[in-house]
Amino acid sequence: MDVEWAPPGIDTSLPHSARMYDYWIGGKDNFAADRAMGDAFAAAIPSIRTMAQENRAFMHRVVRYLTGEAGIRQFLDIGTGIPTRPNVHEIAQAIAPQTRVAYVDHDPIVLVHARALMVSGTEGETVYLDADLREPGKILADPDLTATLDLERPVGLLLIAILMLMADEDDPWEKVATLLDALPSGSYVAITHPGLDFDPEAMGGIATAANQGGMTLVPRVRDDVARFFADWELVEPGVVPVMAWHPEGTPPADPNGAYYWSGVARKR
Repeated sequence: MDVEWAPPGIDTSLPHSARMYDYWIGGKDNFAADRAMGDAFAAAIPSIRTMAQENRAFMHRVVRYLTGEAGIRQFLDIGTGIPTRPNVHEIAQAIAPQTRVAYVDHDPIVLVHARALMVSGTEGETVYLDADLREPGKILADPDLTATLDLERPVGLLLIAILMLMADEDDPWEKVATLLDALPSGSYVAITHPGLDFDPEAMGGIATAANQGGMTLVPRVRDDVARFFADWELVEPGVVPVMAWHPEGTPPADPNGAYYWSGVARKR
């Protein structure tokens, strides 16, 4: 794509995870640096595009589960990425039209598309926050969030393929704990995270490629992913490969084919 169309403040010479994801799933909102890094990942893990699609499919399933079975009527989606239909509010509001959704990301391109495309139905409401997971307190205190979500009522927190963008020294566990502590009983959290233990050599290769390209990418083993759920009660089947969490239709022949751990937990 031509550099000229980029929003002010965006450095198109550096890859960005949301735009790489957009490239993998066939979108058009990406630049040469994003495609080059995306191709480097694909060289290490040829199935990376399928993995991105499976991660998206998990999001669809979990939103349907939380809205339809768990009765959640408000969502906080952090690390939204470039909108790809159906989005969280479209899935949830198809089941419960009154559902409210707060989307959070901090990429200018995501901001442009989110404000144009993430339009709620007449009964529910959506809002987009330009904010960073590294500052969870600011997210929780944002007046647009508190005007949209009632943090005294259960919330579905979505952290889909976002936590790997924080290094261990940034203590992502503490950032997630701040969010979990702020949510009331009956809330849920859903997480996906690339797993180092599926293929340590391949996952180590993409982490190195990301670092060389100026990105932080930290695949983690299952135990470290499980730590994010703290003492919340895991929904069966627990922390499992993303393809194995409540699959629809015929179960996958090889649930380890997408190198992501996933899980959903409820606050008692």
